[in-house]
Amino acid sequence: MLLLATYCALLVSGSLYPLSQWQDARTFDPAFLWAPWPETITRTDLITNYFVYMPLGVFAARAFFRHRFTLNHWLMVCAFGAGLSLAMECAQLFVPQRVASNVDIAANTLGTAFGAAISPLFSARSGLFTRLAALRRHWFRPGWIINAGLILLGLWLLSQVNLQAPALVAGGLHLGFLPYWEPASLHQFKPITALIFALEIASLGLFISILLRPDRRVLSGVITLTLAAILLKFAAAALLVKFSVLARLLSLEALLGLGIGASAMLALLYFRKGHSPYPLVASVLCAFILIKLFHGVPFMTATGVTPDLAAKPQLLFNSTGIAYLVAEAWPYLALGCALALWEWQNEA
Repeated sequence: MLLLATYCALLVSGSLYPLSQWQDARTFDPAFLWAPWPETITRTDLITNYFVYMPLGVFAARAFFRHRFTLNHWLMVCAFGAGLSLAMECAQLFVPQRVASNVDIAANTLGTAFGAAISPLFSARSGLFTRLAALRRHWFRPGWIINAGLILLGLWLLSQVNLQAPALVAGGLHLGFLPYWEPASLHQFKPITALIFALEIASLGLFISILLRPDRRVLSGVITLTLAAILLKFAAAALLVKFSVLARLLSLEALLGLGIGASAMLALLYFRKGHSPYPLVASVLCAFILIKLFHGVPFMTATGVTPDLAAKPQLLFNSTGIAYLVAEAWPYLALGCALALWEWQNEA
């Protein structure tokens, strides 16, 4: 129930963003509900609205019908999602920056329906959590600090899904990156950006290595998890924007940074055998933090504008802003986790 309430609050905040400049109630016009569907529907809007409401279906089904879930219960959860979506779209009529759409309601309802349909998989009787717990015990070290590290990995993946976040292969697609095969890319090459990419991939791999059990194949585990993260970024670019954007992800900065970072990570993992990994991980994370402090990418809106966050802090309360905050906070949180593991290891 707490998860459901929290997620509903996040949906309300995101739907009514930027939560300011409300219009007069006389502007309410529900004609959008029966308006014809637009001739062009962007794939980004459809996929985003579908997947954003999928967790709502899971949380609502588990909160209201934990012990028994029937077809009638599924229909009730679908109605709950449709009702919330309808309320949000009607409320958007009072926010000048938002556009109410019946297409959004349909996508939200379908997402809720699918989430409710798969909710039995998340019950204790399904065995899914048992298998996940077995995998966690098999590959990763025990302890709550390791659990915190795994949550940090999940947050890093979350920041990568948003293509505007200044992280790894994102870097902000609106910053003018060119595919590596275009001649102009050599003249616009940004070495600092490539270095940021390299330090991020190296720090990510080294951070993963201290979470894994030492008796497992650490190198193969790090490579697998890192490649999965990169593939997730490319999949997000293809699904949320369009396939032509993939070419911009293959910039010289991204490719060179990934190559240098991966090579450095593999070399450091190989030569650290027999030595404590924590000073090395902390050093790389500190270097990553320092270069981002002096040469980091500023926050930009989806249109490529750099706003004054002091005057408009509400700009950080949407998906782009949250991804930016996660990407900026991740190296500090990872450093704290690594230092806590170091201290715990010394005490043990």
